[in-house]
Amino acid sequence: MLINRKARFGNRISRFLFSGMLMGLLFFYNISHGQTNHLKVLSYNAFYGFEQDKDKFNAFNRLLEDLDPDIILFQEMNGFDQNKLSQFANGYGHKYSVIMNKEFGVPNTHPLAISSKYPILNVQRVLDDMWHGYIYATINDVHIFNLHLAPFTVLDRKKDIEKVIAQAKLLDVDKGIIIAGDFNALSPMDTHAYGEELLESMRSIEGRYETKSGTEILRFREIHRNNLIDDQIDYSVIGHVLDAGYSDVIKKIHPDFINSVPTEGHRKRNSKLRRIDYIFVNPVLIDNVIRAEIVKNELTDHLSDHYPVFITFK
Repeated sequence: MLINRKARFGNRISRFLFSGMLMGLLFFYNISHGQTNHLKVLSYNAFYGFEQDKDKFNAFNRLLEDLDPDIILFQEMNGFDQNKLSQFANGYGHKYSVIMNKEFGVPNTHPLAISSKYPILNVQRVLDDMWHGYIYATINDVHIFNLHLAPFTVLDRKKDIEKVIAQAKLLDVDKGIIIAGDFNALSPMDTHAYGEELLESMRSIEGRYETKSGTEILRFREIHRNNLIDDQIDYSVIGHVLDAGYSDVIKKIHPDFINSVPTEGHRKRNSKLRRIDYIFVNPVLIDNVIRAEIVKNELTDHLSDHYPVFITFK
């Protein structure tokens, strides 16, 4: 009996030593191979699903070879359904993906989508009389909102963002929250970049009747552009997000103005540079940001009319 106890004790010591050696080897392997626990998030308006252009799909995959995001938040994934999105995402190493479109009973004309290396949980596809709606999900215990706000009127954008912020207020304040996407709105933190030239350009189309009014792409509504308030540039939509306690990650890292639209490939002679794509985070996450950029290179110059926003958290 004593011999058996000694043998069992010896086996336990051997297993303990082996486990310790294995953990040590894994630790040094991860360090030597540059593996970290960083979480990398990319938000991208894909311009009608990269126009279903195979060359653009390939260029996007080349972009991801460098960025290696853990989570991608897509806007305007036209031409994709869940099956096609799954195949597309698997091609760049994301096992998990969700899309918000008609096959899930959501009649939005510009589908939103998320792909991830990690399980996408608690998915909610919310339209609720919004223009494009939003996808809510949790990934790695982080609450994520991927949105695309109304493009034509301030009032529609305000209604959209108020619904997002209202849901976010119901969440656990001790958990990380990300609100990202195409906001179609200008930030009060960029006022120094928007002068009289932009204002005059916006005034020139204010009240203009949209020729696609009454069609599905405009939700069968009659639309006149209304993007100014009292004949001035509106900053209230982004102001509402900031007032709710969220931080503009790009602005934290880059105080100087950087535009997200238009890209060089879509820039016209009279184009005005604007920043309308954002990633906002709550106080739980803001101090964990170690990298933030609007990605501009030869690939993103031509992949879309928007530049992607890329964030790394430690």
